[in-house]
Amino acid sequence: MHKAWIAVGSVLALTLAGCTGAPADPGTPSPTPSVKRPFTVTTTEVPGTYDPAAATTSADAIVALNTFSRLMVVHPDQADLKPDLATDCLYTSATSYECQLPVGLTFQNGHALTASDVKFSIERAYRLNVPSSSIQLFDSLERVEVVHDHTVRFDLKYADTQFGYALATPAASIVDEEIYDPDAVRPNDAQAVGSGPYALVTTASDHLVFERFPRYKGALTGVLDEIKLAFAPDSAAAEKSVTAGTTDVVWRSLNAAALERLSAEMAEGGGVTRSGFTKVPLPQVRLQRVIVNPAAPYRDNSEVRAAVAAALQADRSAASIIPPQVTGSVASFPAGGTAQIPDIGAQRLRLTLGFTSAAPGERDLAGLLRDRLEESAGVSVLLQPDNMNADLILTDRPAWVNTALGWLQPYVDDPLPGSQAKVADLVRNARSTSDAATRLALLAEIQQQAAADLTVLPQSLAAETMLLGPGVTLQGQPFGPAWQLGLWSLRA
Repeated sequence: MHKAWIAVGSVLALTLAGCTGAPADPGTPSPTPSVKRPFTVTTTEVPGTYDPAAATTSADAIVALNTFSRLMVVHPDQADLKPDLATDCLYTSATSYECQLPVGLTFQNGHALTASDVKFSIERAYRLNVPSSSIQLFDSLERVEVVHDHTVRFDLKYADTQFGYALATPAASIVDEEIYDPDAVRPNDAQAVGSGPYALVTTASDHLVFERFPRYKGALTGVLDEIKLAFAPDSAAAEKSVTAGTTDVVWRSLNAAALERLSAEMAEGGGVTRSGFTKVPLPQVRLQRVIVNPAAPYRDNSEVRAAVAAALQADRSAASIIPPQVTGSVASFPAGGTAQIPDIGAQRLRLTLGFTSAAPGERDLAGLLRDRLEESAGVSVLLQPDNMNADLILTDRPAWVNTALGWLQPYVDDPLPGSQAKVADLVRNARSTSDAATRLALLAEIQQQAAADLTVLPQSLAAETMLLGPGVTLQGQPFGPAWQLGLWSLRA
């Protein structure tokens, strides 16, 4: 028996030896397995914060809207208000708004999400009161009450028919009360923990990585398991990612020249670039506005404000601080033509003009506005990239929600002292009324007052830019409450 096993082993050894090829040449390197590139979205705009209560820019909104959930969601095309994380929200009286939560909600760290977290999150955002955030849309809020673990009630100071829209904005994002500081903005080096369709798992200076959260129970479920948000340094780099096929989506980022080049390729290729990209048709939602900083030394001087507005009139193509397709928009500012420039005195004023350098085309527009102000208004203007404390601020930041009151927020947040009481009454009445015609009349009066005060000036209106690579599609409702980027809709 023992000899038989030896014989079989010898035969097997010989057979294996015969099947074995010659040893590999040690000088030939082994092939390196290819690593699949993650699904990539490219943009030039970098978030400044990952805390939704402090979100003030479109880039901040990408993190807030995709990583965190809210009770309600707004479809921006028709401003349709629907439940997101809540199963239902309704008015139980004229001044009481109640929302039901489903059972079994969790944050991305596994902690349970209850009505107590909702109360904590709204009160925290209201307490932090970050300027230019969406928390100002909660002005009608009196208090938040936990009815039980799955019911939260909002008691209002007055009947506010628009309150549900506030619950769809970044400041209404639900955070984990066990780990978020109630009195401070969460630093970016601390983990962002939400309950939205995607978890933010990697943060770097040139990119973020989001992973799908499988236990998300809201209305905006994502499909792609991993999405990389890459930050291009400028339009040229974003354009190169398209031509080289190193990205799947480009959001905003491309200046006018880059768009012309890619549009020419699409015209030749039947709507497709040579690298296979198509353009998503988006409405005219990119509204450029010039805001007179409330802290500017000349803001209370009506002649200076009138001179600035008149100097910019010839190049103005938007006649309202609300896009024309939004219900309630009224053309209230003169656009084009030759305006009479008021005399602002013998001494030449010095003003600063801030703008977002990463926003496509904004540097060029800031230069044009500077030229007009110096030529026509007789002021000197110093351009200051990324200074949001300048005397004048050029911004294309969308509203937090695509309603007339959402777009009016930059004006009604900081009215002139003489207009403050009037504007507050108009806004309250517009929010309170349930009669559509009455609301439209009140909205028109607010816009007429804005045109008289000249603290927020419309300048131009353009379509937003989104390019999709080969095989990439959008499904469902692709955008946030005012056309912010939603990762949940991407398919490949």
